[in-house]
Amino acid sequence: MAAVWLGGLGVVPFLAFATLILIGPPELVGTASDALAAYGAIILSFLGGIQWGFVTGDAHAARENGALLRRLSVSVLPSLVAWTVLLAPREPGFVVLAGTFLLVLLVDIRAARLNRAPAWYPSLRWPLMLLVVASLIGATLA
Repeated sequence: MAAVWLGGLGVVPFLAFATLILIGPPELVGTASDALAAYGAIILSFLGGIQWGFVTGDAHAARENGALLRRLSVSVLPSLVAWTVLLAPREPGFVVLAGTFLLVLLVDIRAARLNRAPAWYPSLRWPLMLLVVASLIGATLA
């Protein structure tokens, strides 16, 4: 399945930058930290965009104005969090990213349970999210 391969490749930068932060040469730690924060922010925004796509692709959502506004609002929150993380000190920013990735996973699981996302989507996201969160927490503890 293409989503598995692409999702797996998407985790590689998390693992690579976290590894550089943990065991790389000291002169690369700052650059790797910035790269990890930037990449994490981009991917978190992407995941919010996926939720936006689920909402706008739902023909029934347009009939429920309050629910539509709530679901669209939830879908833009990851981008706002990601942007603030880029302005924050790195270690607390990594913790915020990790926590938000987990929250987005819960939103994805709920969406799938309510038939608002493909049933296979949480199965794809779980292992990827564990690697992403482990990378972010590892970089925080370095």
